[in-house]
Amino acid sequence: MSSHRLLILCLILCVQNYSCNKGSLVTAVRRSNDLRGSENAETTNLRSWNGQTALHRRLHLGNTHGVLNIIGWGTLLPIGAIVARSFRKSPLKCDEWYNLHVVCQTLGYIIGSVGWSIGMWLGNSSKQYSLRAHRILGIIIFTSSTAQMFALCLQPKKENERRRWWKICHKILGYLLISMIVANIFQGIGHKDHAEKWKWIYVGILSVLSFLCSGAGNFSICHA
Repeated sequence: MSSHRLLILCLILCVQNYSCNKGSLVTAVRRSNDLRGSENAETTNLRSWNGQTALHRRLHLGNTHGVLNIIGWGTLLPIGAIVARSFRKSPLKCDEWYNLHVVCQTLGYIIGSVGWSIGMWLGNSSKQYSLRAHRILGIIIFTSSTAQMFALCLQPKKENERRRWWKICHKILGYLLISMIVANIFQGIGHKDHAEKWKWIYVGILSVLSFLCSGAGNFSICHA
């Protein structure tokens, strides 16, 4: 197994372990809440102060969750797809396109998975953040992106006849994954404060990505 495939596998295991640790943290928070529920009336003011602090922390984590997912899944993964689509052949041929593709996909997966873990923690620890559709789609995205990372490690060699079918499945799942990511990001933005500002920020990012993709395609046609 090549070094970059081994590295990807190690990173996937680290992300999975991080998600499990988040689950343990949720359990600890719930136990802490149960203990606070048994306190007497003399600690009411302290609980109120703690509640305000917890709310502020949740709002901060919610923003962090959104930023990480926009950067990781919503930006780096599409950039990786653009690199694989437009930099393999002339006139935009780049000999290092595959390494660049792997770097973008790996960084996007790590950052997006950390953001996803924060979102799962928020959903498990507070009904306020329990957005069912957003949560389910997030789980599907995490599962699909993990499958794509494993696919990079388990791809058949070029001379293998299964390589063609692997490329077709990898490409189709990649495009479906990007579509789900964009839809889920906009759905999550709709439930945030200053949703209009967040929406236009991501629309700007998508516009730049679309321009890069279409610009590369037009450049390729003009020099064909």
